[in-house]
Amino acid sequence: MSHDSQRFGVSDVEYNIVTTLSNLLQGEDVLTRYAKDAEQAGETEVAQLFRELEQSNNSFASRLREALKRSMSS
Repeated sequence: MSHDSQRFGVSDVEYNIVTTLSNLLQGEDVLTRYAKDAEQAGETEVAQLFRELEQSNNSFASRLREALKRSMSS
């Protein structure tokens, strides 16, 4: 185990997954707000791009949650 795993009590990979999940989920909130802003400005194409990014983030977050479950159960 590396120094970080001793400090945080999880492996480096688990820490990286948790950190990335946090960033993705925070990004979803921001992208939702950006999509609403674009919609209010009449920029429907831009709003759609932000929604697609949000969906992509959500998909990756789901995959990372599953990876974290597998990592922590082994």
